[in-house]
Amino acid sequence: MTAAGSDEQRTASKAGAVSSFQMALRLINTVLERETSGRTGFNVSRLADELGLERSKGSRMTQELCDKGFLERRDDSTLRVAHGFFTVAAALAPGLLRRSRPILRRLAVRHGASARLSVRDGVLVRLLRAESSSGAAGQRLTGAALITPCWCTGTGRALLLDHTLEEITDLLDGYELIGVGGPNAAHSAEELAAANDRDRRTGVVAAHAEFEHDITEYAAPVRDASGRILAAVAVLGRQSDLARREAGIRADLTAAAAALGEPA
Repeated sequence: MTAAGSDEQRTASKAGAVSSFQMALRLINTVLERETSGRTGFNVSRLADELGLERSKGSRMTQELCDKGFLERRDDSTLRVAHGFFTVAAALAPGLLRRSRPILRRLAVRHGASARLSVRDGVLVRLLRAESSSGAAGQRLTGAALITPCWCTGTGRALLLDHTLEEITDLLDGYELIGVGGPNAAHSAEELAAANDRDRRTGVVAAHAEFEHDITEYAAPVRDASGRILAAVAVLGRQSDLARREAGIRADLTAAAAALGEPA
């Protein structure tokens, strides 16, 4: 095989890995959104139809996610997010979720954006709670993905703010970063670590178009009494809307993260 042919195969393999990862996130998000809506859950066939997948491919990918513990089947064959998703929230400091609602609401209203509380589970960022100001530009973000990659979101970077380059490299080993996220997303562990080195000085991550085009996300880590990062609080909105509010957003996120990290 020629070198050119080998390069083409590697490129095709990487593209396939990105596509599979993105579809896996879509599958999990769709199941979770259906579950939290209170409606009857999807079975494998209906889930595949919802996402426009061939049923055989949907069945194969769903089984892989079940095998990995991300999804599980109920007795009636409908799908739900596996118990691991909820144990992440349970592992947080007592009272954190309860205290987060008014804090997030104040952030959203004050800055006319979406405010979120999230945690990390491996390479995934799991959204636990979101608040949006009524009629704000950030309102449309409320229905965005409940599970996202950690390397191309402000929240994800805030959750990794204490990680060294070596730790980030180990975490992302086997994941292809190119093709996932927005135009300014990190494409390597080195780029991710460099971005965090820049933001660590202020303690607030500024992610411009890292997950979605023209969307800016400011995020701060929530720490427990020992300094360990438990979660991240963020404000998201259109870059043009948030730029003039940056100083206030940074100050408010710092205060919100401190309040959320206080013992219950």
